[in-house]
Amino acid sequence: MSKDYENVLEDLALVYRLKEQAEAHKKESDALLAGTRALLTARNEQELYTKMFGIFRNLYSYDVCFVLENDSKGKMRCTNSTHPQLIDTLWDVDDTLSRAIKSSPVALFNIKLQPTWQAHLPLLEAPITSALYCPFRVHHQQAVMVFGHQTLGFYTQEYVDMANRYRTFTQQMSMSVQAKLMALETIKLKEEKAQVEKSLISSEKMASLGLLAAGVAHEINNPIAFVNSNMMFIKEVLPSLTNMQEIVAELAMAKDDEQRAHIADKAKQWVSGNKIGPIVDEIADICEESAEGLNRVTEIITSLRAFSHSSDVSDDDTVNINHCITNGLRLVNSEMKHKVTIETDLADVPLIQGKTGKINQVLVNLFVNAAQAMDEGGKLTVRSYCDAQSNGSHVIVKVKDTGSGIEKSDLEKLFDPFYTTKPTGKGTGLGLYISFSIIDSMGGKIEVDSEVNVGTTFTLTLPVASDENRANLDD
Repeated sequence: MSKDYENVLEDLALVYRLKEQAEAHKKESDALLAGTRALLTARNEQELYTKMFGIFRNLYSYDVCFVLENDSKGKMRCTNSTHPQLIDTLWDVDDTLSRAIKSSPVALFNIKLQPTWQAHLPLLEAPITSALYCPFRVHHQQAVMVFGHQTLGFYTQEYVDMANRYRTFTQQMSMSVQAKLMALETIKLKEEKAQVEKSLISSEKMASLGLLAAGVAHEINNPIAFVNSNMMFIKEVLPSLTNMQEIVAELAMAKDDEQRAHIADKAKQWVSGNKIGPIVDEIADICEESAEGLNRVTEIITSLRAFSHSSDVSDDDTVNINHCITNGLRLVNSEMKHKVTIETDLADVPLIQGKTGKINQVLVNLFVNAAQAMDEGGKLTVRSYCDAQSNGSHVIVKVKDTGSGIEKSDLEKLFDPFYTTKPTGKGTGLGLYISFSIIDSMGGKIEVDSEVNVGTTFTLTLPVASDENRANLDD
């Protein structure tokens, strides 16, 4: 009977141990699940560690928690902490800290007896007296997570055993932290890459604008100078017209034939020195020509605004490609007139998906390249039409020149950054690379076909805007 009783007690003890282990495993699993969810929502490294510290608070009671990472021989640096005052502090690697680094949890009964802690105790808001070192791997190297408590001797062997028991959990948390850090770093790299690309696009746009500036200024100065000359003519004839107005006013106020006869003599003198018919005709011509000149200025300014159109405007998701072609050709007109014949064949195509400013930049770059390839003269043909093979889901734009063409060996590298076949000072080597990047980001394609001494054709395949975007535009 006594032996049976002892067996029952042993079985009961085993059940209790198994129950404790099960509870520990459940607590560990719950913490890991909660921790993973929390880590996934972190937006930066600081928030990541803040959430991690919160997870470990559910396992180990503490008043301060921080992470020490290797800095140099014999030194570790605090990289994250619940107390910002500790961040970037350097810690000497003594025997106990060394043991922790080598994967053995260590409990410190009284940290005031530890020389390593003496320089850091004044930085703590709470009077920490005991500590627990837990191995922690981060940034692909061994680190230590330190828990501190105000109670003397709080971290006993029980907490050391707990740290050993939760070693798998800690390692999994470490791996989760590492994975999240890598994800955050990837996001940061993508953001930096996008910023660099944005700067490159802006720089190339300014370079194109600088190249066109002289010609655009000439295009604007011509009509302005013409209008100014017309205004000078009007200013010169204005006194004689004013004189005629005075004669007419006197005639209207004349009271007798003698006054009217006197005014008639003045009118005859005016007519002998001025020709009213030619003056009126001249003024009519001036007004018409001045209006035409000012309209040219307005069109050029409109084209400039379209070219400099911000690529980040949120509601600009649909583009009228024919308008962009017209504006682009107007901007490069000074580069082509008197030497290049321009021919356009623009079909009635649907709106495309994209950004107006970016499309304008691509087209102007292609037009400028064509103009420079036809320095001795030639013909530029620009076509737009719907792609029948894609059931109208894409618009095709072809830019064809009769210039010098491109060598076959250069075609493979044509869209590489900083690659250019132009002489120094004529190009940055970024234009076609940026054009390729813009069209690719829109879900389109840019292709080139060229033959030396025959010419070059660039073909843009651009996706048509969705029905929803077109409907929003119509509204």
